[in-house]
Formats: sequence, structure tokens, C-alpha cells
Amino acid sequence: MAGVSRAGAVNTEKPDTLAEVEDTLELNLQVSVITCDPGPDAYQMFGHTALRIRDLDNPEYDFVYNYGVFDSRRDNFIYYFVKGETDYTLSADKAERFVGKYSGYFGIPMREQVLNLTDEQKSELEWLLELNAQKENCTYRYNFLYDNCTTRAARKIEEALNVCKANLVYKQMPVERENTTFRDILHRFTSKAPWLEFGIDLVLGAEVDKPRSQMEQMFIPSVFEDELSNAVIKQEDGETVNIVLKTEKIAPTVEMKTVPDFPLSPFVTFLILLVLVSAISLFDVKRCKLSSWLDISGFFIRGLAGFLVAFLFFFSEHPAVGSNWLVLAFNPLVFFMIPDVVYVTWQKRFMKKVTIKNLACDLFEVVNLAVLIFTLLLFVLPIQQLNIAMLPLVLTLLVRSITRIRVLGKNTVNKTI
Repeated sequence: MAGVSRAGAVNTEKPDTLAEVEDTLELNLQVSVITCDPGPDAYQMFGHTALRIRDLDNPEYDFVYNYGVFDSRRDNFIYYFVKGETDYTLSADKAERFVGKYSGYFGIPMREQVLNLTDEQKSELEWLLELNAQKENCTYRYNFLYDNCTTRAARKIEEALNVCKANLVYKQMPVERENTTFRDILHRFTSKAPWLEFGIDLVLGAEVDKPRSQMEQMFIPSVFEDELSNAVIKQEDGETVNIVLKTEKIAPTVEMKTVPDFPLSPFVTFLILLVLVSAISLFDVKRCKLSSWLDISGFFIRGLAGFLVAFLFFFSEHPAVGSNWLVLAFNPLVFFMIPDVVYVTWQKRFMKKVTIKNLACDLFEVVNLAVLIFTLLLFVLPIQQLNIAMLPLVLTLLVRSITRIRVLGKNTVNKTI
């Protein structure tokens, strides 16, 4: 039962008797779930969920509980966000302010699902949210896949129902969704932003390619919205009622701005790169001389990407990035190939030589080739799903590796330092 009076004063000690909450029960409460469509910015790409509680007899008593509040001005925010140590908070704002922000500033369409709860269930949910919104309770460690604004809202609704000896029962998940993965769901929203999709796929590992349960799939606001529209409440006496009483649209008051993407998709970009690098490599083979500038540039850019992938793999708290097989091909160790290229090119001998079928090869290059071949095999092995744009990129790196082995094998004196 709630400890919030009509005036909004908070009592964090839960009352035990009906008499103690008489004022609260007299409120003509309406509880609803607000679902925001995806917005123009990257952090809005997947939508948003919030809970709204208002007194229909008092327009001043109208609050939105929002689990998606973060402070980007915090010191080293980007560092902690990448590391998976970002703390989000629950805020309780006036509904007018919340709706105005999403509808009037960003131009994002919203829908409001009014919940079919009893007075006791409404009061219980209100009390749980008010208690959670207190300064000492409002902060939580955010995780995009497992603990976000949507999963928190869903759990609070279920918690309130359970306290009132009722259960939220979702419609059985269709068979065709049984093998749905986190990556499948994410791709539904990133398909129109291919570079963002490529970046997400670059850092998310095999963890997001496992089939997910019905509850796990509800980490996305619109998925939770759809599931909730078909769910029922099973009361203590066994009676069942639809949890959604009605759905109302909240139309935006301004036109949503658009963020232009790079004109070429990652796949087309890397395909063009593959053609250009292949042409240069063919020229290098014919003249038996390497374009060292191309190799040094390639290893430098690859090493930079490797810093991000490796940092997430080894240090981030996100469980979805610690299983990324791309860390073999993209890691800071690639930087060590730059002095190796310079040494072999100018000294005309390998730092460490191995012989394969009478062909002298650089040991570091052989290891690099093996890693790239394995990465290419990931496209056919059921280990990790790679972004299709990664195919021409890996082929580009592979073409260059084979070129270096062939050219240097012919030009290098058979001795080591």
C-alpha cells in the first residue's frame, strides 16, 4: 500500500493498517505504462519505458517514474559507460515535463497503456516506486540488456501484483520466437543506421547470439509493450483480467529531427576498400615490392579498433562483450606488426623466420594469417554471428597478409637476427 498522500509527502515506512492509508486509497489513481518510440540520437535508438501514476480528480497529482536518468556531465562519463560502470537513477517528474521533453522537444511519438489494476495494486505499486525514488534507493547499475528502464518497470509491476497475491501472466511465446537472440532484436532497430549496427556488432560477442527467453526479450520497450497488451492478471481468487485496460496515443507536437548517416554503408565501403587493396596488392606482387605505407596504415587503424574491442573484452562489466571472438583479430598487439613491417622492409630479413614448404616466412605474419583465417571461418561456424560488412574487411586484411608473405618470401635473405 502506498505511503504517498494527495499532497505528495512521502512516508517510507509502509503502513500496516487500512486506516493508515485511508487518504491514499481515496485517491482516484490511474496507473499506466508509457512507451516512447525510437528517437534520433544513438541512446534513443531503442525507445524508452516509464511508469505514470496520476489522480484523475487532481491534475496536479500526475507523475512519471523514469528509470532512464543518467548524468553525462559526470567526470570520465564515457570511460565508465564503456567499462559498464554507469549508474542510472529513478526520477519522479511531473508528467507534463516528461511528455513535453519527448513529444515537444524530440518529436518522439508515445503510447500510454492504462493498466487494469485494483485500488490495492495501484497503491502498492505507487508505494514501491516512491520508496525506490528516495535518494538512498534511486541509483542502480545500468545494463542495457539485463537491467534497464524497461526491465525495471516490468519488475516493479510484477512485484506490486505479487505482494497483493496476484500474478502477471504473459501469453505463451510463439514458436518462431524461441530461437530469437539479443542480436536479432537489436538489428530490428539498427537496420536503418548501418554504421551504428556495425559498431555494436563489432563489440558484442557470442553472448548475444544465444536464444533468449520470453522475459529476456522484453528488455526492449516496444517488445514489452506488445507482450503487456496480451498479458493477464491472475487474481488471488483465480479470476483473470486483461492487464491493459486501454491504449492511448500521445502524438508529438514537433517533427522529429533526423540524423544523417554516412552515404555509403559499411559493406559497400569495405567492398570498395577490398577492390582497391587487391589492385595495389596485385601490383606489389608483380613488382616484388611492398607498399609499406598501406600495411603500416592498416595495422595502425586495426590496432586502434583493437584497443576498444580488447578493453571491453578484458575490463568491461558488460557480460555481452567478454565473449567476443573478434578480440583475436582486433587487439592492441596488432601495433607490434608495424615495427615488424618496417624491419622486414628495410633490413631485408625477418625478425623471426619460419619455413613453410621451402618458403621463408615471417613468424608474426604467419600467426596473423592464421588469426584472419579463423575470423573468416566465424562466418560459417556456429560460434558468433558477425556483421556482413566484416566479410570484405577481413578479406581485405587477408589479401594483404598473403601479399606480404609472398613478396617478402621472395625478397628476404634466408637468415635471422
